Amino acid sequence: MIRTVVRWIRDNPHCWWALVLFYLIAVYILPEKLVVEGYASTAIPFDDAIPFFAPAVVFYVLWFPLLFFSGLWLLLKDALNFRRYMFALAVCMTLAAVVYLLWPNGQDLRPDLSRPRDLFEWMLGGLYRIDTNTNVLPSLHVACVVPVVACLRSSPGIRRRWVPAAAGVLSLLVAASTVFVKQHAILDLAAGAVLGAVAVLAAFRLFRGGAKEG
Repeated sequence: MIRTVVRWIRDNPHCWWALVLFYLIAVYILPEKLVVEGYASTAIPFDDAIPFFAPAVVFYVLWFPLLFFSGLWLLLKDALNFRRYMFALAVCMTLAAVVYLLWPNGQDLRPDLSRPRDLFEWMLGGLYRIDTNTNVLPSLHVACVVPVVACLRSSPGIRRRWVPAAAGVLSLLVAASTVFVKQHAILDLAAGAVLGAVAVLAAFRLFRGGAKEG
């Protein structure tokens, strides 16, 4: 078993890009610890017109398995796009952290969920306690799904073309959920989309070549 794993790592050097995950976690946690108050609000009057919809929390939390399983598939099946994917995520996280630290921002759109009325509000209340209302522009929920869709769409290993299409639809639902659960304002989403596009363009420009590269 160990020999098999070692042989696979030797034959698939792109797997070392998985170590970028530790960097992503660190660069996410740092602003969360440093930016807790004294932030500029990103909310605009339009955000008041967006209704609070607690069941959208389901799509909000699906962001985590979407990123993980997309990355895992690329790791095992597509070396080139796995490199692109990890690099793009690193760009998203790094540039977002720079914005958070140089321009602390947040929003005060969250409703009071101290007395949840259903399972969705209970889930959302727990999310509020874990994920602060600071460091919201650009939205990483939006920025990071752009590389998911781009890398899956460009992967020749996915023969069922409905898979990247489904990932795209799920990504749109994830993005929409961020404003319906009042975790983000509409400007956060716009900035996140721009950031994700910049990261993808950089990744695809840096990593060129055939999808079977090791």
